[in-house]
Amino acid sequence: MRTTYKAMLWMLAGWLSTGVLAQEAVSSAAGQSGATVAGEASQPGVSKKAERTANRLFARKVHEALNRTKGLEGADIAVFADARTGGVILGGFIESEDQEHIATEAAGKVPGVKSVASKIVLRPQL
Repeated sequence: MRTTYKAMLWMLAGWLSTGVLAQEAVSSAAGQSGATVAGEASQPGVSKKAERTANRLFARKVHEALNRTKGLEGADIAVFADARTGGVILGGFIESEDQEHIATEAAGKVPGVKSVASKIVLRPQL
């Protein structure tokens, strides 16, 4: 049964990452046409590899904060982060509705986080 939840978490992670990739495609298309998307400034000196590394480090920092937060025991939460904008998306499964509020509050307190979106789902009781 635990593997079913992990498979669902991976499917959720894939679904969320396709949204992030679609946003990157819009950003790069706007950058090629000379326009900027909603306040994004183009950074010509930053490579895609460096941007991905920064995003992973930023997401790891938020995930570590969630792991240290009391009240999130038993929660399977994945973190997707954009270090450039400070945007964070939380996805995964929780045991109780209170955990979603605890997780978004904890993520919002991490330095550099400007916005937190929650795609967290309450784990079905079997």
